[in-house]
Amino acid sequence: MRFSYQWLKQWVAVDLGVDEFARRLTNAGLEVGQVMPVAAPFDGVCVAEITHCEPHPDADKLKVCRINDGEQDFQVVCGAPNAAPGIKIPLARVGASLGEDFKIKKARLRGVESFGMACSARELGLSDDHSGLMVLPEDAPLGMDFRDYLELDDSSIELELTPNRADCLGIRGLARDVAASCQAEFTPVEIKPVAANIADEFPITLEDPEGCPKYAGRIIRGIDPAARTPLWMVERLRRSGVRSISAVVDITNYVMLELGQPMHAFDFDTLSGGITVRRGRAGEKLVLLDEKEVDVGPDLLA
Repeated sequence: MRFSYQWLKQWVAVDLGVDEFARRLTNAGLEVGQVMPVAAPFDGVCVAEITHCEPHPDADKLKVCRINDGEQDFQVVCGAPNAAPGIKIPLARVGASLGEDFKIKKARLRGVESFGMACSARELGLSDDHSGLMVLPEDAPLGMDFRDYLELDDSSIELELTPNRADCLGIRGLARDVAASCQAEFTPVEIKPVAANIADEFPITLEDPEGCPKYAGRIIRGIDPAARTPLWMVERLRRSGVRSISAVVDITNYVMLELGQPMHAFDFDTLSGGITVRRGRAGEKLVLLDEKEVDVGPDLLA
């Protein structure tokens, strides 16, 4: 189980330094295997907006951008393919440090002056994605320190749980345990029920009631499968060791991590006959979301 310390604090009013918190968890029987920063060490990076882009006069793959940090414009030479006017991005201004050995300085790239660096997620230690600039939500406040904006002064904590502690496989269950072991107030997040307004049903058959005594489903229509996952959700998933895939998949993973409730979303147009919950059979195979094919034997409930 891996989780964000800040996410946990939404559910329990614990106010301990991360090292002391990890020590108390281990002493309470929830062994901490690792404590990791959620981002690379950097400073001097702010939220900014590209206001103008034009091709570099002497380099086909470079662009000369004007980037505003809420107070002034900077000329920055950028090679990212997605650099375009109107997008908000992290800007490392002159003097910023990206790690211990990389300091941003005024530069001249193919004869054009550049006063800073527009950043990708990989350059900030947030992911391996180096395909382009990290695009921020439209409401990101210009000039705000980027570490503060994403609350990056956080830690990712990995627990080495024993099989009898499945109650701590979600933030909610873990928070209850922390409230007791750290004498802190349990502060559950309000989750308002959503009434069903679609009468459609789809049959579910349980062939292994001992392995799965209950399986619930709901039909949901009218969603936009191409919608982008909010950045705050992407970050919480990332800090819990889960890669963002799509809004629908991310939501199910988020609920699983927060409430400890496994979920899966099906494309209703691809289903027929009903859902059967049973053990795998010899020779059966299953194609996962990442296109990997795995064997499904009798030890697996699916």
